[in-house]
Amino acid sequence: MRRSAIAALLAAGTLLLGGCVSLPTDGPIVDSDVIDVDSPRQASDIDARPPVAGASRSDVVSGFLDAMTAWPVQINVAKKYLTEQAAAGWNPERETVVYSDAPLSPRETGNTVDVQLGAADALDGAGAWRGALGGGDLSLEFRVTVEDGEFRIADPADALVVPASWFQQRYRQVSLYFFDPIAQILVPEPVFVPQGDQLATSLVAGLLGGPPPQARGLVRTFVPTGLSVGLSVPVDDRGVADINLVGDAPRMTAEESELMLAQLAWTLRQDPDISALHVTVGGEELPIPGGASQFPIDGGDAFDPAGSKATTLLFGLSRGRLVWGSSGNLVPATGPFGDLDSDLDSVAARPDAAVAAAVDQDGHRVRTASVRDATGTALADTVLSGGTYARPSWDFAGRLWVLDRRRGGARVLVVEDGRAREVAVEGITGRDARALVVSRDGTRLVAVVATSAGDEVVGARVLINGRGRVARTRSPFLVRSAEGTRIDDITWTSPIRVGLLTATAPGSLYEVDVVAADGASVGVDVLSTIVSGRLLGLAGAPSDGTPMFAVYGERYVDMVDQSEYSAEVLPLTQLDYAG
Repeated sequence: MRRSAIAALLAAGTLLLGGCVSLPTDGPIVDSDVIDVDSPRQASDIDARPPVAGASRSDVVSGFLDAMTAWPVQINVAKKYLTEQAAAGWNPERETVVYSDAPLSPRETGNTVDVQLGAADALDGAGAWRGALGGGDLSLEFRVTVEDGEFRIADPADALVVPASWFQQRYRQVSLYFFDPIAQILVPEPVFVPQGDQLATSLVAGLLGGPPPQARGLVRTFVPTGLSVGLSVPVDDRGVADINLVGDAPRMTAEESELMLAQLAWTLRQDPDISALHVTVGGEELPIPGGASQFPIDGGDAFDPAGSKATTLLFGLSRGRLVWGSSGNLVPATGPFGDLDSDLDSVAARPDAAVAAAVDQDGHRVRTASVRDATGTALADTVLSGGTYARPSWDFAGRLWVLDRRRGGARVLVVEDGRAREVAVEGITGRDARALVVSRDGTRLVAVVATSAGDEVVGARVLINGRGRVARTRSPFLVRSAEGTRIDDITWTSPIRVGLLTATAPGSLYEVDVVAADGASVGVDVLSTIVSGRLLGLAGAPSDGTPMFAVYGERYVDMVDQSEYSAEVLPLTQLDYAG
C-alpha cells in the first residue's frame, strides 16, 4: 500500500481537499510587460515568444497558443498575435480550456486555421470544473487576416487554452466557502487557482467574486458585492492576514459580519501560514465578536461543512445488529437495532449519532430508531416500505436520503420531518443506480450507476429552499466514467472528495480510488492504491483528520498509518462513520 500517497491526500485536510478561486483576475492573467526586478525567477518560469516577421497563418496560430503558456500567466505577448481590434476585446478570463498533450496540427483552409483538440475539458470564469468538451467544441477555428503586412488573428475565442501537463503542474484545486440558503452550514465550492506566493490574495479575490456560475442559486454569500482586494493580502510573521477590502459596501449587521468572517476563515485555512484575520471594509475595521481585533482561523467552526455537531464515532453491523463506538472499541447499541434478532442488511447513523436508519435483511423496509435507549422501551419507526432499498445516507439537517433500486429504474427518496417523497434526479432516476451518498451540507448527491461499460459515478446538486427543505435537483455531471469494472462501495473522504472501492480480483485484491466529487480529473491529487484481502467496504468521513478504514469481516485497517483493529468478537458485515 502506498502509505505516503494516502497520507498526503487524506491527512492534508482542506489544503489538498478543498477547492476555489477566480481563475484569471488575481494572479493568473497579467496584461503587462513589467517584471518585478526584486522577484527571483523560478525554474518553472516560461517566457512567451512574440511573433516573427513573415510567419505563416499556421505559425501565428501556433505561436498564439504557445504564448498562452507563459508563466507566471500574462497575456501581453499573446495579444501581439492578434489584430489591434481583437487584442482590445479579447477576454481569456471567461473560460479555461485544458487540452490533452498530443501535438496540435493547425490546418489552413483559405483565411481560416483550424486546430482540432483530441480531448479537452473546460473551467468557467471562476475556475470551477465544467467537464469534458465534445463535438464541435473540440475544434478551434481562427480567422486570420493581414495587418501591417503580417498575418494576425481576428477572432480569438475568449478563453485561456493550455495543455494538461502545464495546467497540472501549475494549478491546484482549492475551496471557496459559501453558505447554504438558510445560513446554517458552510458549503465548499471547488475551483482552480494558480500556485504561487499569492495564495491568500487569490483566495480572497475568488470569494469576492461570489459563487461560481453553476452554484448560483444553490448557495449564498455574506461577502458584499462591489468590493475588491487592495494591493494584496499580506501575512505577517505571526500568521495574521491583513485583508483590506476596498469599494462601496452596505453597513453590515453583527450577524452578517460574523457570517462573512466565517467564509473568509474557512477559505483562508487553505494557506498554512495563516492563523488569524484582520479585516477592513472601506477603511473601517469589520467588527469581530467579543470586540477582538483579530478573528482566529478556526473561529467559524460553528459552521463546519462536515457538520458542527457531527460525531466521528463508527457505526456498523455484526450478525445483523447495530454496533458502534470508537476505533478498537465497538459494542452493540442499546437501542432497538442492537437486539440480536434485528436482522439488518445495512445501517446509517445520523451525523449527531442520536438516530440510525436501517434496511431490513430482505431490503424492502427502512426504519429509524434511537441508537441509545436507557429504558429499553424505544421502538423503531417504519419510514419506507415496499421498495428495494440501498444503504441510506443522512445530511447535517437530519434529512434521510434513500435509493430505491426498483426493477424499472431507480428512485431517489428523501425523508424530511417524518414524511417521504420522491425527488427526481437527472442521471440517477430511472437508471440502474446501485448506491447513493449525500454530502453533509446537503447540496450534493453522488451515485454509482451500472452501465453496459461498467459502473460510472454521477453527481447532481440539490437546491434547498428558504424553509430548509429540498426543492429540486439540477446540474447533473459525470464524476467518473465507466471503466469496465464494478464499484463495490462509495464513501465521502472530504467535503469534496469521494472514495471508491473496486474489486480487481474479487475476494483477494481491491483498488481504492479517491476522486474529486465535481468530476475534475486534471489538476487534482487523485489517490489510487491496491489493497489485498477480502474487503467488505470503506469507512470514510468528510472531516479533517478522520482516519479512512479498509473494512474486513474480522478487522478494519487505517489506510494511512496501517493501524489494525480486531473485530473477531463482533465480526462485521458493514462499518462506516455517521452520515
